[in-house]
Order: sequence, then structure tokens, then C-alpha cells
Amino acid sequence: MNSMFQTNLKKLAKQYSQKHIADKTGFSQSSINNYLSGTSEPSIQFLIALKEAFGVSVDDFLFSDFEIEVDVSYEQYIGNYLIYYYNNNSYKGEVHTNLKNTLNYGVLSIYKNKDLDKSVEVSAVFVKDRMGALKIIKALNSSGKNIKDIYLEIGGIYEGQISLSEQSLFIDLGNRENGDKCSIILNCPPTKRNYIGGIGTVNSIARGREHNPCIQFVILSKKLIDVPDGELYNLLKFNDFSVNMDYAIKDIIDLFKRLYSEQNEISIELTDSQKLAIIKNKLEYYFNDILDANAFRFAKISNKEDDTIYKIIKEGIDIG
Repeated sequence: MNSMFQTNLKKLAKQYSQKHIADKTGFSQSSINNYLSGTSEPSIQFLIALKEAFGVSVDDFLFSDFEIEVDVSYEQYIGNYLIYYYNNNSYKGEVHTNLKNTLNYGVLSIYKNKDLDKSVEVSAVFVKDRMGALKIIKALNSSGKNIKDIYLEIGGIYEGQISLSEQSLFIDLGNRENGDKCSIILNCPPTKRNYIGGIGTVNSIARGREHNPCIQFVILSKKLIDVPDGELYNLLKFNDFSVNMDYAIKDIIDLFKRLYSEQNEISIELTDSQKLAIIKNKLEYYFNDILDANAFRFAKISNKEDDTIYKIIKEGIDIG
């Protein structure tokens, strides 16, 4: 087996995945795996298909240390998006109400810079209320001005860039004036249709008294999501656990009966304060056990959350 071919094919598979190579060349995934492992030699037909699918030189691929040139297109992501996220002033998300000053908004644009060989850039601003974000995005969608110029007029601009892997979209942003930075990661949709938004995670520096590292969920949407703030609040929460209290409730009721309703050696000999202490200890045991079992450790953006947000965004209001 030509070892250089294996090396170059592994590079290609790392960049695109075996499945993608199989789909593009018309060969089975098991055949690609056999070529990678060296259990079978590549056919002339596969090399030709490889050349047509990825534009590679067969000679270079067989005999040279081939550099994979990736043609990345960001066309489906071009556009202006509303940003929905939590006010992160409070320590560990502690809030006194689900609504008041909890949700914050922003606007993010992915666009081609006409002055720099149409390279794709990202600009964003973050505001406190929905009306402020809507005013900005309406100006971006309707104005004939350069997008960058509109952001510069608004002030507080975050600038950055996007990059793609096979499964994820990365958006890195920074503000030169205050040195603030944040990084957003979203799932790549399994389609080439125009991206309308989704839910992801953002790693940033928290506001408030202490500027500490903070991670939270964030929603990007080309449409105004037409649901109450309370529902948006719930969609952005990390913790969504369900607790089965049936056994705990039954056990506590049985204990209460033994201590207070039934005539037995324990209920007769114990004082009221001792009975109260037993009930209290039992309740604390179950509460601590349930809280520990459902304590937040980490959260992932699954396809379920992605699909839920996509449907809500799809039913949203177009912003003129």
C-alpha cells in the first residue's frame, strides 16, 4: 500500500469525514475505511473520483505530502441576527424574577467586506432591551449603507470572524475599546439552505461587580421570536430536570403515620421535639439527595434543543 496515499487520505478524512468522502466519490464508507487501514489498494476509478470530487492531483496525492485546500463557503450564514441571552450580572445566574432585567438582546451581522476581497466578517452590538435591538436590525435590513458603517455609528461594536468545522459554527468577537471578548459555538445545520438561527453556547466575561468567566446558552435568529419573555427565559436555562418524588413522599407519609397516628413503642416513648427532629432529618435527606442528583454539571446543545429553537424561529416574525 502506498503509505503517502494513506497519509493524504487520512488528512482528507480528518477534514471532511469518511462519510463525506464516500458521498462525494460514490464509493462505500467501508471501501474508504479499507483504503485508510491499508487492507485494500485504491482503484483507478476511486482516484479519478477523488480528483473530480476534491480537485486533487492524482500524482501529488500518491507521491507528495499533500496540503488539503479547503474551500469553505459561508454563504448560507450571511445575514443579520437578533441575539437573545441572559443578563449575567448575578452570581451563578441568581435572579429574583424570571422576567425583569433577566433577558438581554443584541444584534449580530455576518457579511462580506466589499473592500477586502469580499472576505466574511462579523460585527455585533449588545443592548438591554428588545426594542433597541429591533431598531438596529431594522436599520441594517433596510439601509443601503455599508453594514460596518452602521455599527460604527451605533458604537460599542464587537468585531470578529467565523469559522466552520464539519459539525460546528464558531463566532469569535472582541471589542477593541474595552478589551472584551466572547466566543459563540453553534451546531452546523445538516443542510445547505440559508441559516435562520439556532441555539448555542457563548463563553464571555460576566458583567456586574466581578468580571469573571461565564458560559451560557445564547439564541441567534434572523426573525423576531414571537413568544413571551418567560418562555425565552426557560429555553435559555441550563437546568431542566424532572424529579420523581413518589417514593420519597410515600416514605415520609409512612414515617409520619408511625410517629403520630399509630400507637407503638416508638410513638409513645418519643417526645414531640424528637419526632419533629426525625421528620426534619428525613426531609433534609431527600431534598439533599434530589438536589445532588440533579445538580448542574454540564450542558450540551442536543439536536432536540436545536430542533425546538429552529421551529420557534421559523414561525417568528420577519424583520423589515
